Amino acid sequence: MQFAHPGWLLLLVLVPVPLMLERARPRILWPSFAELPPGQRRRSGRLLLRFLPAILRGLALGALALALARPQTVGGVIRIAGQGLAIVVALDQSSSMNTADFPVDQATRRISRLEAAKATFTSLVEGRPDDLIGLVVFANYPDLSCPPTLDHRFLVESVAAIRPARPGDDGTNIGDALALALDALRNTTPSKRVLVLLTDGNNEPAVPHPLDPEQAAALARDLGVVLHTIAIGRPGSIVRGTDPDTKLPVMAEVEGPNIPLLERLASITGGRSFVATDADALEEVFQTISTLEKSPIKSTIRTRYDEHFAVWAGLALALLLIDRLLVGGPLNRLP
Repeated sequence: MQFAHPGWLLLLVLVPVPLMLERARPRILWPSFAELPPGQRRRSGRLLLRFLPAILRGLALGALALALARPQTVGGVIRIAGQGLAIVVALDQSSSMNTADFPVDQATRRISRLEAAKATFTSLVEGRPDDLIGLVVFANYPDLSCPPTLDHRFLVESVAAIRPARPGDDGTNIGDALALALDALRNTTPSKRVLVLLTDGNNEPAVPHPLDPEQAAALARDLGVVLHTIAIGRPGSIVRGTDPDTKLPVMAEVEGPNIPLLERLASITGGRSFVATDADALEEVFQTISTLEKSPIKSTIRTRYDEHFAVWAGLALALLLIDRLLVGGPLNRLP
């Protein structure tokens, strides 16, 4: 609880004034009471209530002072910007990312590369609350899953909804994915902008006129964007899936990431290239990237307050109404 205008609380010193004035007002001493012996005097019920209107007026002043001070509680905080940098992760969602060859829980079980990447990316988001973070997913075609934002709850929900590419969209189009991620970074305010590419395959797009990945890396360099690359998985892994025509389970061997290409892409922008073959290694890679130097961006935090002055204003009005009813009744004839 806090007060928007605490200066009005000074009016609380006026609460006892009506009672003090009532006590100081001259009154007639009725002879019928004065002539009685002290032990036989009885105060009438009305005489005992003669101070009630003054008490009500004092309480009304106190309630009015609280209403004018505007008591309020924080109803919510919206972080519009903070201190940090802008990061966009380009995440491969091709069918090979569905390969379940990533050991977790001390190698007691295995999960798919995509699930490991999603879990690690979520940890990165949770550890950088002041950074603008966005996500591009790609297979044969790139898609901006979430633009750079500080609404990390929405970002995490977007990550959870990612699924492997459908057969008609399967492929690895690195160049166009980098271009879409750079376009998302271009409109952000931080002076420090970072692009992270995570893929388990070679650049093999099945679309006409795709952008060459090295040209995309050169564009990133010209825009002042640092590109880090992560090669995920082992060469020669087995991909398990379902044939879209026969609905029967199928297996296929994949080549694995093109590590020399990823190293060249990172070196063009002054970034680093990493290789992760299990969940722990992938976590360490993201932790290394998370140590990047921060730079200032515009800072705005909006706070929503719940107002409670209406309760006190209503109480003051009710007390004054009761006071007027009492004064306008039999009590106005008390001495």
